[in-house]
Amino acid sequence: MTKTVSRRDFLVGSGVLGSAVALAGLSGCSPNSTGSASHNLSATSSEEGISSEASKGSSRLLAVDESDVARTEECDVVVCGSGSAGTYAAIRSAELGARVIWLEKTNLKGGTSTVTEGTLAYNTKEQVEAGVVFEPQEEFVTYMKWHNWGAYGPGVWSFLDNSGQAIDWAIEHGAMMATGGSGALHSCFDEGGNWVNNGEGMLKPLWAFGDTLENLDFRLETPAVNVIVEDGVVKGVYAQSGDDIIRINAKATVLATGGFGKNPEMCAERLRVPSERVVFLGFDGQDGDGINMALEAGAAPQAPSSVMYGLSKACGESWSSMLSIFTQWPPSYRYPLELGKFLPMVNQNGERFYNETLGEDADTSRLNVAIASQPKVFTLFNEDHVKAYEGEENLNNFVAFMGVGSGELRSAVENSDFVWSADTIEDLAGQIGVDATVLASTVSDWNSCATGGDTHDAFGADPAQMTVLENGPFYAVQVEACAYSTCGGIRGNYEARAVDADDKPIPGLFVCGIDNGSMQYNDYPYGLHGGSGQGAACTTGYVAANAACKDLGLA
Repeated sequence: MTKTVSRRDFLVGSGVLGSAVALAGLSGCSPNSTGSASHNLSATSSEEGISSEASKGSSRLLAVDESDVARTEECDVVVCGSGSAGTYAAIRSAELGARVIWLEKTNLKGGTSTVTEGTLAYNTKEQVEAGVVFEPQEEFVTYMKWHNWGAYGPGVWSFLDNSGQAIDWAIEHGAMMATGGSGALHSCFDEGGNWVNNGEGMLKPLWAFGDTLENLDFRLETPAVNVIVEDGVVKGVYAQSGDDIIRINAKATVLATGGFGKNPEMCAERLRVPSERVVFLGFDGQDGDGINMALEAGAAPQAPSSVMYGLSKACGESWSSMLSIFTQWPPSYRYPLELGKFLPMVNQNGERFYNETLGEDADTSRLNVAIASQPKVFTLFNEDHVKAYEGEENLNNFVAFMGVGSGELRSAVENSDFVWSADTIEDLAGQIGVDATVLASTVSDWNSCATGGDTHDAFGADPAQMTVLENGPFYAVQVEACAYSTCGGIRGNYEARAVDADDKPIPGLFVCGIDNGSMQYNDYPYGLHGGSGQGAACTTGYVAANAACKDLGLA
């Protein structure tokens, strides 16, 4: 019997970064001293956006004169970026017979994609065989509503229609994809419910296949530094190899450079929250080059972005620190003990600013934005919580999920520069630099609601999900917002072709992965489905390759 699945039938872990990613400190975190033709593709993006001029100050592209060119090379397809999108685009194009030059800016192949997990796809062979069938029209409306109809309709439809085929192709070439045992999607959990990283598991077999293709030329430390545009047609890119500038002439140019999370100036321009309050995870090289090259070619940008989804963490700590237990992660990752429901979070004034009990995956991204909107944020807890996590027998799902060592929470608490403790709430207020009367009132109101004394919490918190903080010592851990990537790339149509302000494809130019902002108008759709970022990256790369090779007469 075939089952038609709606979005509510499957909410799973999303594409997040693993603990191997290094984290930069946050400046605000400082210790206190005191379509297809069958579809209606007319759903368009909002007119809101930034012009190409708006990004000039943040662009890290080079102005290249032909006299600077050391040599010229020829190919059919040039691919910029070696993450999931670039991998799919380069290897699929080469498989179809195109001569491909594949460029990576850094000395590391794969970048952030190697440590992602959760790859969403619709109607793969495995899903269909399991009797799980998705209704694309329902999914389309759901995505568009999430983005207040600002997502770019053709790009959304492309993902819905082509993601299954893209993932099937990868699996046929050896990619290892965990399904969670339900056949519902390609997620981050195996059949036993254990977290598995499917970034490298997916990419390494594809790279191995790519190594067998003589018409695929991959180059590390060879960044594209600008795009070549002649008479409105993209003719390739300029690239830098050592001290040399190379002109690479190509019939199709694929931009898959991973967004702009490592470009602070560009983040400041485009984010709707103060960028200095956001820690961007990921690898070096995510400088917005692909987006800025597309803008140089006349492509239309999506609107300025909020942070792409991320999970908050303790200041001064790695993302996988045990202290992240207290940064309001989704319930499935933390608090298995009865005492641990939800804890109060306060800002620099000692006041709450959010409904902490929302805590579902659907609200994690929004909480992250709320944290970034405050100058300082602290989670309050007490000694009961510290004791609860001492000992191997009390380690929680968080540890298993992250794949980190057990450690002791107490050691992290005692050694962190961003954890404060006191015997009373009033003394704790002095430690974190907030008004003692205000913080005491905040905690009193929280406890009253948690014990059923006041069922009308100002933020709508659920009393049954609130942890009472009665016994000291009390603790405060400073929390900071994290982002795994950015939103607000370039509009890409059904074939992942970059389009201009009049919705016309720019000849020769494709945008993939995070550089393609069609599905992520102003936020990652974390509350809809996990793994849609990784899934969209794979799909856009695959679709772009097929379209480019069609233009070449190879597909």
